[in-house]
Amino acid sequence: MRRRLPAARRDGDVRGGGRVRLRRGHRAGGLSVRTLAAIPIALEFLTPLRLRRVQTYEDRTFAQALGWYPLIGLLIGGILALLDRGLAELLPPAPAAALLVAVLALVSGGLHLDGVADTADGMAVQGDRAERLGVMSEGNTGPAGVMALVLVLLAEWAAISSLPPDARTAALIVAPVLARWTVVPVGALFHPARPRGLGHSIHAGLWPTAAPIATLTALAVAGATFGVAGLVLVLIAGVAAVLIAGAASRLIHGVTGDVFGAGIEVAQVVVWFAVIASVERGWATAALF
Repeated sequence: MRRRLPAARRDGDVRGGGRVRLRRGHRAGGLSVRTLAAIPIALEFLTPLRLRRVQTYEDRTFAQALGWYPLIGLLIGGILALLDRGLAELLPPAPAAALLVAVLALVSGGLHLDGVADTADGMAVQGDRAERLGVMSEGNTGPAGVMALVLVLLAEWAAISSLPPDARTAALIVAPVLARWTVVPVGALFHPARPRGLGHSIHAGLWPTAAPIATLTALAVAGATFGVAGLVLVLIAGVAAVLIAGAASRLIHGVTGDVFGAGIEVAQVVVWFAVIASVERGWATAALF
């Protein structure tokens, strides 16, 4: 999972390339101040938005930013929902869904889609762990990566275009939230494949603050949008991402930032399909919108 600009993140690494640097040593003030100060970092990492010209992050603050991933997902979901309301007056469901898929990719900077491609390429390699990790860090998308991207984007388009009208807005909001929350179960259950990099940063930074904040946010949004059924959606998202991480971990003996990104993308579309199936069968209704 890499972003070309502003950071040089190879193999899902977060290190001092480009304009983003993580550094140790300086301690911020109180815990609450540090925690809130991490919100812009989460926004800068998960979207193309840059709030400062030079992003220099403390290790501690970057770790706390993990707790706000679902909040950034809520922002992304809100953008999708608002745009969908406008497009509904102009376009049929299919082309409107295609535009929403494009907007989703743009507002996330293609970060998680990059993880999908790199993870697929690495898993397709007929070689040992080192060879797979090497392919994942190269950044050259191969046939497996292209196929995975096409399948994920098609699945997103199919899901969005098929969302039930009475649950559409709620689904567009909740899926990005729960998808970005999945860094918590994946980071808690799997060790990083390398001793440094984004996978290691997430694994080491979940506790004691980030995981509880992220989980409470995800539960609150899921409950507000779908009631008790929303809590089931949290479980479904977590299971989807964990299955992806488990498959990758068996081959590379851990997870990388790319694997986290792939899990986020898969969890997001699985949540949408779960909403479609649940609403169609009367198992769930939207509590809001």
